[in-house]
Amino acid sequence: MFQFAQPVQQAIVLGVTLAVLILLFFEKFRPAAVFFVAVLVFLLTGIIETKDFSSAIANESILSIFLLIFITTGIHDHFNIIGWLDKLFGKTSNGRSFMLRMTAGVSAISAFMNNTPLVAMMMPYVDQWAKRNNVSRSKLLIPLSYAAISGGMITVIGTSTNLVLNGLIQSKNQVPLGLTDYFFPGIMVSIAGILFLYFFGYKLLPDRSDPMKAVARQSREYLVETKIRTGSSIIGKSVIEANLRNLTGIYLFEIVRGGKLITPVHPGEILRDGDSLFFAGETQTIAELLERNNGLSLPQSNGDSAYQKRPDLIETVIPVNSALTGKTLKQIAFRENYDAAVVAIHRNGEKLRGKIGEVQMQAGDLLLIAAGKNFGKYLNANPDLYLVSVISKPIESTPVARKIFAVITLLVVAGLFAGVLNLFLALVILAAVMVTLKLLSISEMKKQFDMDLLVILVSSLTFSTAIIKTGSAAVLANNFIGLFKGLGNIGIVMALYLVTLILTSFITHVATVSIVFPIAYAIGKSLPSIDISALFLAIAFASSASFHSPFSYQTNLMIYGPGGYKFRDFLKVGLPYTLLYSAISILFIIYYYKI
Repeated sequence: MFQFAQPVQQAIVLGVTLAVLILLFFEKFRPAAVFFVAVLVFLLTGIIETKDFSSAIANESILSIFLLIFITTGIHDHFNIIGWLDKLFGKTSNGRSFMLRMTAGVSAISAFMNNTPLVAMMMPYVDQWAKRNNVSRSKLLIPLSYAAISGGMITVIGTSTNLVLNGLIQSKNQVPLGLTDYFFPGIMVSIAGILFLYFFGYKLLPDRSDPMKAVARQSREYLVETKIRTGSSIIGKSVIEANLRNLTGIYLFEIVRGGKLITPVHPGEILRDGDSLFFAGETQTIAELLERNNGLSLPQSNGDSAYQKRPDLIETVIPVNSALTGKTLKQIAFRENYDAAVVAIHRNGEKLRGKIGEVQMQAGDLLLIAAGKNFGKYLNANPDLYLVSVISKPIESTPVARKIFAVITLLVVAGLFAGVLNLFLALVILAAVMVTLKLLSISEMKKQFDMDLLVILVSSLTFSTAIIKTGSAAVLANNFIGLFKGLGNIGIVMALYLVTLILTSFITHVATVSIVFPIAYAIGKSLPSIDISALFLAIAFASSASFHSPFSYQTNLMIYGPGGYKFRDFLKVGLPYTLLYSAISILFIIYYYKI
């Protein structure tokens, strides 16, 4: 293939790089399309070869990102995350104390779990806690995002940025950043961030009213019947001691005990084995109540316990002319004929009372259903019910499978620390174990596969290759060194950090890494007096220092709308957080690498 002279190639690369920066900044096109077109230009002009692109697809760090996403999905779907979160964070009703527990826990979890799905998983939980304890969620969601970002810097797998950077380093046959490179500065910035938020940030955060409260007041209220299981930890406790009083979004309005009705329910009422508890509340709150390990279950029929643990909750409506109209669930043997249990009933504008099985159905009634395996077939073949929405997914795995996975995970982690396994092989093993134990399905993996993300990651690696191969990186590095050499090696490291930080404020962190890495690589080759790992670590920490803007990091963008935030909120809290985080990062790099 015809190749342009090197000066022409450099001009093309620099022109395309500038165009990519402008297009990413103005967000007129999808980032995946921008990067792909840039790589296509490089391929057509002979700047890179097809083997450069194909080798990027096979890069272990990129494949590791997708394996982490799949594994995270399996953990979320098959483990009682709500119960774990309650144990970690739920023992306080004070907003500042909860924030301290939550940020500490999230930082620790984020070190081993990609921060984007972690924040997605935590947001509903934090929101429900805030509602239950009358705390504004605008006091909690920014700390959630910041803790996930900082905690993600403790390990190479905590954020996709670290994995992408390691992929770029390995593509140049350099030694990738290891455990100690990330661990110590990551721990330091995480602890400092948690302390800053606790002592100063909580006051700086806005106390804005929940923008969803008006919607919540209009949300559907269901009647739900539960039963206290034998051996439940709440037996012998009062209603208030069992944390069933002053719930937000749901309330306990009556108890049936041995055929006797207790209403209204006094907070000092002692709960007994076999009590039937009747709640009224919102759809999602009911789903959360049933997922908690609180000793409550759905009423049993014929000894059937198929619907007791985290059922597949489905919202359905009874249409006009349905055969269910005018009949009770007992009369039509709903559980047996539909392979499902009605968890709750909503009737617009009417307070329902009594046992769910004895309520006469009406057209327009909404039924919250715990579905069995065959319910979907009945629903498709029967016009008596219409699907409205799926509220939560079931856990279909066995306790034995989950215990086996937990043991194997500990062994794999031990293998990682002992150096017996590398990261990619460890993730392959965990994903394979999850599929074998039916904790992860191939269909779920297909659903979680993000083609846009793959294009961005592969293209970003190829993009960096083009910048290095044409000598453009060397030209930029020489100019960079010439500009800052008067400040010495420390000045060059600080300047590289600052350039990366400025870029990541306007474009995505992955794009920033792919553009700055070639420059850092060229500087490292030109200045052997600086440990090249120091330059790579400066890029890693600077590209994740996205605390002062809602748009430069995915987790900030995720909590921006739900928290009711304004741009100035991120500046007010995020700017001092960024300065503290950056100062610690730079000082560690200077000290650790003896610059």
